[in-house]
Amino acid sequence: MIKVISGEKGTGKTKIMLDSVNESAKTAKGNVVFIQQKRANSTGIDFNVRCIYTEEYSVNGVCGLIGFVDGLMAGNSDIEYIFIDGILRIAECEVGELEAFAKEANKLSAEYGVKFVLTVSCATEALPSFLA
Repeated sequence: MIKVISGEKGTGKTKIMLDSVNESAKTAKGNVVFIQQKRANSTGIDFNVRCIYTEEYSVNGVCGLIGFVDGLMAGNSDIEYIFIDGILRIAECEVGELEAFAKEANKLSAEYGVKFVLTVSCATEALPSFLA
């Protein structure tokens, strides 16, 4: 399952995501992972959530992000939620270029039951069908 929180820059997507991260941390039976590019907005996150900052791991492009997420799952198949804030910034791409990531996320969701929540900086009506 992929849930997308979309909207133009400055519309409060990160705040919505952080609320969802903390709520998931309270109810999840498995692990909760929060991924963002830089160390910001991580105050107030439940201490049980694993925060990962991609600037510390040389994550580049969509393929790099796919490999990074696959590596997380290989190291810990008990992950129940993966939240990715600012996926377009992390993957250094446009929204239409996320199809390979969406396919991999759906595959991991089917195999391991992991739920993905992404923030995407674009209008909801501009989301491609594979994310809508």
